Amino acid sequence: MAGVVLAAGMRPCAGAIVVLVFALSQGLFAAGVAATFAMALGTALTTGLIASMAVFAKAVAVRLARGRGDNGRRLIAAIELLAAAFVLVLGMSLLSGVWAGSGVS
Repeated sequence: MAGVVLAAGMRPCAGAIVVLVFALSQGLFAAGVAATFAMALGTALTTGLIASMAVFAKAVAVRLARGRGDNGRRLIAAIELLAAAFVLVLGMSLLSGVWAGSGVS
């Protein structure tokens, strides 16, 4: 798991690069570095919060389904499938919004 975290963290963030290049062009490199650190902190907090909520929600679902045998496992699988479908629908709606806004059909 640590390797995955390191590999993801080593990839340069396009937003941070844009902020740093803009700050450098305006002679405000220190402000650009501070903004980049603020972006990194915000991303870390958001990702950590979402991951914690996912783990907590799954633990609650497993606790509720405990003792129900195959029905409990099916319930957990159905909840996971619904969550994945929700993420898919959300992503598709965001993509269609981008397409509608750019005039690309």
